[in-house]
Amino acid sequence: MSRLSARGTKKQPSRSQLQQRENGFSTSSAPAPLPTYDALRDANLRQHFESRGVQRFLQQKGWVDKQGRIIDLDKYRSKLNIIEQEFRYAEKTEFWRLKEEDQMRRDIQIKRERALQEAKRQDRARAIKEENRIRKGIILVARNAVKPEEKMPEQHLDVSQGETPQPQATQSDSDGEGGPEDYHGDAPQGGFFVTQQDTKDA
Repeated sequence: MSRLSARGTKKQPSRSQLQQRENGFSTSSAPAPLPTYDALRDANLRQHFESRGVQRFLQQKGWVDKQGRIIDLDKYRSKLNIIEQEFRYAEKTEFWRLKEEDQMRRDIQIKRERALQEAKRQDRARAIKEENRIRKGIILVARNAVKPEEKMPEQHLDVSQGETPQPQATQSDSDGEGGPEDYHGDAPQGGFFVTQQDTKDA
């Protein structure tokens, strides 16, 4: 028994007294061996477990229900197993969903990079093709400037509208009959003309 001091406060036990009390502690009063001892069903601890704080703690941990009754884990073992299986299935489903989303994001990123590379390659090929076309045009113009093509001289015939083209007189034509001196300049276009030989015959 702890004694009261002169001031009326409770005197704390000494270390030797605590050691003696610990050595004399025994659980022989319990009706069951210590490994199978259930503190929730111990009548000596009933007042302790009936406090509101302890009841709230036991409810949060799932040892008692809202009415304060002890939950038999062996009775609800199958339900607990089902709940645990559902939790494991939900965790596995969430894991695979996140993994699939991550894979989809990587695939989209790879496709986007490939599309950009293909667009750059097409632009580069188009630029090279245009550059080659311009180079060929420059080379062709340079060749034409160095070696121009020879063209045949064109014969220009001055033929007025409504006039009969007259052949040019040659040296042989001027020596014989029908030379340019036999033509009358005042003869109408398309009309008949009289030569000197015709007048003599007349």
